Amino acid sequence: MNRRQLMDHINQVSFAVDEVKLYLDTHPCDREALAYFREMSRKRDHALKEYAAAYGPLTVDTAEESCAERWTWVNEPWPWQEGGC
Repeated sequence: MNRRQLMDHINQVSFAVDEVKLYLDTHPCDREALAYFREMSRKRDHALKEYAAAYGPLTVDTAEESCAERWTWVNEPWPWQEGGC
């Protein structure tokens, strides 16, 4: 995936994670929803790590992996500088 496609994928799985979290607030025993949450969370984590490795971190959670040499992520283009978030 190119940068834009990867960012779109991150937005999609992040939306799915947020929505299923809201559902689980009222349906905490729904095993299918819990499995979906785990799957989407795993995909989101993977995509964030992939993005951080290629373009710099989007979240502090992935900063350590992509900024091992020095704190460079602030030098990368901001999402709005790439044609929109």
